[in-house]
Amino acid sequence: MAFNKESNQRRFLFALDLDGTLLANSATGDIHPKTESAIKRAVKEGHIVSIITGRPWRSTMPVYEKLGLNAIVGNYNGAHIHNPADPFFIPTISYLDLNEVLYILGDEKVKKEISNYAIEGPDWVQLMHRDPNLEKVFGFNQATKFRECINLEKLPLKPTGIVFDAKPTTNVLELLTYLKRRYGDLGEFSSWSKGEGLSPVFDITSIGVDKGKVISLIMRYYNINIDDTVVIGDSYNDLSMYEIGNVGVAPANAEPLIKQLSTVVMKESNKEGAVGHFIDAFLDDPEKFIQMGRDKKKEEQKNVKTVKADSFHTKEEIEASAKAFED
Repeated sequence: MAFNKESNQRRFLFALDLDGTLLANSATGDIHPKTESAIKRAVKEGHIVSIITGRPWRSTMPVYEKLGLNAIVGNYNGAHIHNPADPFFIPTISYLDLNEVLYILGDEKVKKEISNYAIEGPDWVQLMHRDPNLEKVFGFNQATKFRECINLEKLPLKPTGIVFDAKPTTNVLELLTYLKRRYGDLGEFSSWSKGEGLSPVFDITSIGVDKGKVISLIMRYYNINIDDTVVIGDSYNDLSMYEIGNVGVAPANAEPLIKQLSTVVMKESNKEGAVGHFIDAFLDDPEKFIQMGRDKKKEEQKNVKTVKADSFHTKEEIEASAKAFED
């Protein structure tokens, strides 16, 4: 269904993560019937449904086509922004510096947690070694130029992203925090699940790349009011979406931090069609959830102001503290 992006019709934006969120099963690409029907309803009614994922386009395309989507897609967490339904949309691609990436991967603390990794661009991939679980999600062998090994002598200098599989024992939050603190000037780091019972995935993209920025672009492109935005995700690479969107939703299987930031926490998981249940409920009564989103944002802003006020000290308090220290 084609539509005019300049339309005056009120449209809502549903920005959706794939793995652990829209997909009921990442390995097979299954979509819960409730989620499929609700998304198709939203598209039919003229709303914007955008996939924003850490996956590349080649493994996103089957989902996009099955759902009959027609809007902007953010791949590699936003390092590749494009619109498959609009040949006149100019894609945005953010590249990494290969030397800086190899420097990060050579860190002993990082290296000992890596079990496999891939370096890739929009049409090429070099993979350390074959892994069916990783390939089911990323579809490496579908790339135009696929190489099973990392050949540094024949590697483009500007990859769009690095994906590495961590060990089942890896402390995800600890490693993610370390990467951001140690190498935050070289890239953006995120982590997400490629499926239940499988080891976590980490990815590295260019500075400034995150899912939230894709949502900002989409809002402007389709002229959507900030209040009319819904974001649904489940893991750490989705955090930036909740800073931008008005209504934040978490499926039952989401990370605790995502639930904390969400306006609505679903009782259903991704396997039970959480995305579909929420989209139908939202479309039936959008103002209810939009107001809930506004209230949540106001509460967050109030808490920030309270923290700032609590951290402020008068001249008298500072002098009293100094005197107590001297005594």
